[in-house]
Formats: sequence, C-alpha cells, structure tokens
Amino acid sequence: MSSMPRAFDSDAQRMLGAAALIRAAYEGADLGPTLEGLQARIVADPRDSEALMDLSVLMLVGGHRELALELQRAALRVKRCFTQVHGAGNGLRLLAFKAPGDLMANTPVEFLLEGSDTILHSFYVDEATVDINALPEHDVAIVCCGESSANRMALENLSHLLADWPKPLLNGAPERIAALTRTGVAARLVNQSGVVVPPTEQVDRRSLQLLAQRAIGSLVLLPGRGFPALIRPVGSHAGKGLEKVDNEDALARYLGEHTDDLFYVTQFVDYSGRDGRFRKCRVAVIDGRPYASHLAISSHWMVHYLNADMETNASRRAEEQAWMQNFESDFAVRHKQAFETLARCLGLDYFAVDCAELPDGRLLLFEADVAMIVHALDPTSLFPYKKPAMRRLFGAYLEALTRRHQRAQSLDRATCAHSGRPTVYQRSRNDSLICGLAMLTGRTYEEVVAQASAIAPSFPPRGPMSHSILRNVAHHWGYALLSGIYMNWDRPAIIGVRSPTTPNADHAVFWDGEKVIDPGPSLVVDREYIDRNGIEFTQRASDLEAVIRFESSAQQATENVSIDDLT
Repeated sequence: MSSMPRAFDSDAQRMLGAAALIRAAYEGADLGPTLEGLQARIVADPRDSEALMDLSVLMLVGGHRELALELQRAALRVKRCFTQVHGAGNGLRLLAFKAPGDLMANTPVEFLLEGSDTILHSFYVDEATVDINALPEHDVAIVCCGESSANRMALENLSHLLADWPKPLLNGAPERIAALTRTGVAARLVNQSGVVVPPTEQVDRRSLQLLAQRAIGSLVLLPGRGFPALIRPVGSHAGKGLEKVDNEDALARYLGEHTDDLFYVTQFVDYSGRDGRFRKCRVAVIDGRPYASHLAISSHWMVHYLNADMETNASRRAEEQAWMQNFESDFAVRHKQAFETLARCLGLDYFAVDCAELPDGRLLLFEADVAMIVHALDPTSLFPYKKPAMRRLFGAYLEALTRRHQRAQSLDRATCAHSGRPTVYQRSRNDSLICGLAMLTGRTYEEVVAQASAIAPSFPPRGPMSHSILRNVAHHWGYALLSGIYMNWDRPAIIGVRSPTTPNADHAVFWDGEKVIDPGPSLVVDREYIDRNGIEFTQRASDLEAVIRFESSAQQATENVSIDDLT
C-alpha cells in the first residue's frame, strides 16, 4: 500500500493539490498525518490559503461537501490564484480559469496534466470578478468552468473578460460551455447524422404534478410524447435523483420523494445489447479527435463506472480492455462522423461525452461537458490496460496546449508560400474572410479593412465581410475573383468550410498553393477536413482558366458520347 508523499517538508506553502490527494485516497494511503498537518498549519495561520484548499479537497473526498466548500471560500477570501508544479516544472506555463465548487465544477486539468512538466496557475472566477489582468505569466490559458446553474454567471462574466485575451486560449468561448445544458445539447444536435440525442425538456413541478394526476396527457408534456421517461432535478449530476418513470403512478411517487421545483425530463431510449446488458462509455474529444476514457457494463440501464462491478467482474474488464486497445481502429472509426459532428456543433477544443452504441450503429449521447472526470487512478493490478489509453489521452491534451503555444510563437515567422508575405490571423471571431483576402492579395489586415471601409462606410472593422465587399475590394486591386466548386490546387485560394469551432457557421481558411492556413484558433482544418466540409473555393479568375477549359472540354466530350459507346 502506498503512503502519502511528504510534500510539505521543503516548502510549507506548497499545495499538494487535488490530483495527489485523490490518488492517495484511491490507493488507500493513510491520510491522517496529512490531515493533522493541514489542520496544524491553519491553526498557526488561518490565512494559509494553500492549506485551506488542500483541506477542502480532503473534506470532499471524505464526503463532507458543505464543510469543504466553506474551507474553499475561506481560501478564496485570501487570494484567487494558486500554483502547482507538475514534474520538473520546466514545461508549459498554464493559466486555468476555474469556478469555485466541488470536484465536478471544473475540467479535471490536474489529472489531464499527469506526467507532464507544466506549471499550472489556477485562477478562480465568479460573477463579481472584474479584473483578470494582474495574473502570472503564462503560455496558454484554459477555460475550465463546467456547465452548471452554479457556474452560469461565472461563464457569462468570462465571456466578457476574455473577449480580447492576448494569449492562446483553449476552450476560449465560455458561452459555448454555458450552452451544454441537457436541453441545449439536445436542441443543437437534433437531426444530426450519426448521433442520437433523446429529446429533453425542462418541466416545472406543477406541470409534472398535473401529469401525475392525469389532468393532462403524457403526449402533451413529455419529450418523445410518452412513457417511459427519465427524470432528474435540474443541476444534478452523476445520476443523483435520476430515475426512469414508466407511468403516472411512478411519476407521483418520484415527486413525493423529491422536492425540487424544476426537472429535466428525457425520452428513455433502450440501449441494451443482444445480451441484455447496457454499455456506457466516456470519451474525451480533443481538437475534434476522440480518446477512450472508460467503458462501463451493467445489467441496469443507469450505468456508472463505480456501480458497474468492473472491479469484481473479469469478463467485463476484458471487454473494456478490448474496447480501449482497439478504440482508434474500431469505435473511433465507426463513429468518426458522429464525433466530427459533436466537435463542430459544440464548438469546443476539449470536452467529454458519455455515450453508447445503439444496435443500429448510431451513437447515443447522454451528456456532454468540459468537467467530466477523466483520470488514471484505477489500480494497475486490476486495470493494466488503462494506463496506456490514458497516456494517449493526456498526451493529446498536452499536445493541444503545446500546439497553441508553438503557433503563437511562430506567428511572426510564418509566411504565405505564394507571396512570401506574413500570414494573417484573426483578431475577432468574425474576420476570417478579411484574413483570407489579405493573404490572397498580399496586403495587410489594416489595408483590407481600410479599403472595405472606403467602399462601404458602414463596414464593421472586425467583420464580418460580405462576399460582395470581398469582390469589390479585390477588384480595386486588380483581382477578378470567382467562387464556386472549381479549385486549382496549384494556386492560392480562399476556401469556405463549415466552422470547426462555431456551431452552425461557416469559416474561411487560406490555401497558399502548398499548405492550409487557418487564420482562426482551430488546429483541425487540413486537406482531409476540406474534402469533407468544404463549401466553396474563391480564386482569381485567371488562375481558374485552365480548370474551366478542362471542365468545358470534359463536358463536351461527355455530351458527344452516345448510349452505344457506353454499352
């Protein structure tokens, strides 16, 4: 049995942190000496904020949630920013924006950074935070606040505070995290190919009471238009308060046991396999690519890893092992389109989903959030296959952060192959077409904006730019542009694609004759992405002459072929 590392000996103010404390609890370490040491520190200095935060974690692990949150509030009254060193601490410097709360309030970034040499600064934000300027130097920032009613105001505040953040950001659109409500996700993914999201609605207690009393019909109130249905209080997680109700009497019993005023009601979908068992998997999606976290198998429809008897059932562990080891060549391939749809519609760089595979091959989505617990705490003796899978996941997360830092470092050196001029990157969320036109014509961002404003005085300086203004600006500089399905890959072009980061939106990237340059924050747009999600190509008319001539000649040749020639 492992013991707790003596992390406080060399530096009394150093935080042990949630990951180390929770790992020690998982491994059965004696936490008594650590608890006593933290208590002694707080008695000696009631403003020892690091000790207060660590003690808060221990209380959460011990099930004392209210005491834990009070300790956390005491720590945050002293200061808002806490630093942890991972490994040698000579790697990336990260700044995580977090919300106060329990272990499910934020992205489990401490677990995701396991094995790294990063320095993590965690800054806690709420609705009253007005200044985030005096923060530690960092290479990449991360928005970690998960979707919840408690975090909603903090996320709204972060949307304003981070509007012009100068450093690279992961999950830098807090409003998209706030949109990950059960009803919001269901509405966003309705009728999307390859993904099934059961209809979900928020229903107040009074309406449910009328249904239970048969004063109104289930066809009127329930999503999916009838029983059975799943019901849970709004704001609940990890299955707390979740039940399946099969009729009005079951609903009446449920309401008698729960006093909440607002509930999520979801159509129940039977996702059992041929053997009658239910399989629910957790998958992390990083820059659009899925990574296996765990697979839980149960004979009950409400599956959670801790109640699925995975530790005591060797056959279930063997199935999870096969799923994890073959994930990239099997599950991820079968559901490639579904995960691309999720990434595009949710518009986040990192999130996790709980999902299942339906008998017809579609992906059934239960929930999506940035704060789902993803970890490598399970004992190697029982789960030797998990460590390699989690290393891949953690490595992908660190790589996503590293790529953003490296891109920021190389912005001044990157050039367009066709012109030798610097690449141009977005300054707002709506100016990708401005950047594309600047790179196509070899102008600066400022020159494009100035000319667009001269043509149309009402032109918004940071976009969006209409195609009409684009063509007028280009024509002023002697370019005649054509847009359509034609594409000459030997010449530069502005390419319209479905946005990889903004749901239900289009985006412009640039092809310089050799490489794809995405002026936005995403790192997933390449030739393969364009082949699947390309909408239009805009090129100089002169560059398309050869393509148009070839197309015309091919069409003419086809028209001259008779049926007899084809048979």
